Amino acid sequence: MGKSDSIWAKIDLKSSPEKFYGFFRNHLGDLVDLFPENYKSIQLVEGQHFSGGNVVQFKFQFGFGHQLRVEKWAIRAVDDVKKYIIYEAVEGDVLKQFKVLRVKVEAVHGGSTKVGGGNFTKWTVEFEKANENVASPQNYLELFAKISKGVDAYFSRN
Repeated sequence: MGKSDSIWAKIDLKSSPEKFYGFFRNHLGDLVDLFPENYKSIQLVEGQHFSGGNVVQFKFQFGFGHQLRVEKWAIRAVDDVKKYIIYEAVEGDVLKQFKVLRVKVEAVHGGSTKVGGGNFTKWTVEFEKANENVASPQNYLELFAKISKGVDAYFSRN
């Protein structure tokens, strides 16, 4: 058993955590429209609804060379009260690099009275490298930060 690591990013939100979480909960497929340069398709391939245990297939491009990646991620947990979703990679080239790759997205109320209220989203990427030569999954975190800012900007405009 290897060593598990994690990296995370916190992105301030102008929109409400409810709206932000609701997007990832109910409108994940819209990432294809919002970020056509990154997402080519997003499909639920196992299960009828977006809920724990079901599997989503992502076709996307990012990072060095922008090669097309096809990965299947299982939904491990959905918590509508605490507003978080946990995904885990279950199929694709990414599993050659990582024995475990798990992502948690959560939308958090800042509880402050200032404009924007200090609301934020936190992305945590937990991983176990397949070997020492594998870089940490920073490119995933950068993509999640980019889409967070884009989704937040979209809600700020609409």
